[in-house]
Amino acid sequence: MISEQEFKKISEKVFELSSAEETEITLGGGRENLTRFGENRITQNVAEERYEMRIRVRQGQKIGVATSNDFSDESLKHCLDEALSIAKVAGEDSTVLPFAQGGSRSEDAAWDAATADVSAQTRADWVAEAVDIARSKDMEVGGIALDREGTIYDYGEIGPFGVANSGGLFRYGKYTSSAFEVSAQKGEGAGRSRKSSNRVADVDAAAVARDACERAEASLNPQDLDPGKYTVIFEAEAVTDLAFFMGYLGLNGLSVAEKRSPLADKLGEKVFGENITFREDPTHPDLSGLTFDAEGVDTRQMDLIRDGVIKGFYHDRRSAAICGHEPTGHGLSQPNSWGAFSRFPILDGGKASLDEMIAGLDHGVLVTRLWYTNVVDPMRMIVTGMTRDGTFLIENGKIKGSVKNFRFNQSLIDFFQNVEELGQVQNLGATLLPHLRVKDFNFSSSTDF
Repeated sequence: MISEQEFKKISEKVFELSSAEETEITLGGGRENLTRFGENRITQNVAEERYEMRIRVRQGQKIGVATSNDFSDESLKHCLDEALSIAKVAGEDSTVLPFAQGGSRSEDAAWDAATADVSAQTRADWVAEAVDIARSKDMEVGGIALDREGTIYDYGEIGPFGVANSGGLFRYGKYTSSAFEVSAQKGEGAGRSRKSSNRVADVDAAAVARDACERAEASLNPQDLDPGKYTVIFEAEAVTDLAFFMGYLGLNGLSVAEKRSPLADKLGEKVFGENITFREDPTHPDLSGLTFDAEGVDTRQMDLIRDGVIKGFYHDRRSAAICGHEPTGHGLSQPNSWGAFSRFPILDGGKASLDEMIAGLDHGVLVTRLWYTNVVDPMRMIVTGMTRDGTFLIENGKIKGSVKNFRFNQSLIDFFQNVEELGQVQNLGATLLPHLRVKDFNFSSSTDF
């Protein structure tokens, strides 16, 4: 990993060379070790270390941005010159702001020494445990075992772990993460389980494998069930994508500023059920991450929805200025067309276990996971997707059997208005979400599997 001292040296060199009115540098990336497996055997073992430096300069209302992964003096100068050249020919933008102010701060609460030093043998041992469990049940498993130090994310995208600017702001954070994901297959039965944490000690490979295999076994011989509106119990993982789109479509400050959010004029109004409280808490002991955003703004503890009432929105500095609010520390690197995103999301839950929620339902469907989710109508917050890896019919408080997967089209406004029960909160690594029982969920069509 590039250390705090190395990042400080790089940024000071750039600021010394820059002739811009203001200069900002962000640094992200790190090291990732990945073991893939399928058909009960390891198929790939790779390691990479890569970084991305991003220099942004401001000349009045003009911005120039250039990136590099070479930190030699020559490359730093070349990258800076590119950013300056772009700013020179860029059009003026009235939304451009002076860069964030602030002193120097570093953090390492999300860093774990053991996770930064996981061996290939440890990951192979995880896979061996999963394969042994699968073979004992006449199943095949595949998946991934990984460990990271830095800010390389699941699909290879890179976030910043260092932000500095010529106005004196300096942020640096150490971060680790680990994950073990298992997909089990037996005939038509499929199950998946995943554990992710910034601490490798939290990963119980055998428990993950057993969970995946049990789900696959339970989903054998799926039956047809007509599409329509059902009372649905969503396991916490199945809530993940829906909570994300709630934030992106409804609570994103840029969507609010541009009047693309249906919640834009609902601040202070009750929109959802009184049992819905959605908040951000970077201080929560069960959530880990860097507590500053890509502009170097410290991430706030805040309510977005409290007892169904809209209390606030995610804001980067640009959307905050447009709306007359304060930035909340949820911004991406500027400029961008995405706006601000959740970073430490929590949906408050209740006391019921999943088994208790199932026992309390006379007729409905249990959904364990969603996939291929996407936006249909942003202004009505309608999303689509499919169920996967275990969809079950519930009759008289018991699982009657598995059913074939569904395609759904669902308004998230209706979804969070129709929550009848919240179960126990589950730690999903990057978020805390409960199981939910929701009435009138719209399964638009069925599938053949």
